[in-house]
Amino acid sequence: MPTYDPIYAGNILHAVAEAANYLYKKNYIGGEQKEFIYSDSSIDEALKAIGCAHADPDLLLVYGPARCHLGFPAWRLRYTEIIHMGPLKSMKFGSLIKAIYNFTKVHQNYGM
Repeated sequence: MPTYDPIYAGNILHAVAEAANYLYKKNYIGGEQKEFIYSDSSIDEALKAIGCAHADPDLLLVYGPARCHLGFPAWRLRYTEIIHMGPLKSMKFGSLIKAIYNFTKVHQNYGM
């Protein structure tokens, strides 16, 4: 069952910075520097290590004039429904309720 868990950009940026610091310390500080390729799983591991591991959100509302998320969040969202809501200044409570209602009618296929 989906839950409401608002995530603010400031918290995410702080968590990503801590995760990057964790990965740097783990892979580059100390003895010899080993080659390391960052992947979704390494970022997930780092977020879990710093205590900021969350499941992928079920619904992502994108506010702004552009119909894109500009590469944010940095990692792949596996099962997230992304809805463009338009400019933030034209945000209305009714449009938020409509987006949530429409999301409740979406059938998500997990797998192939």
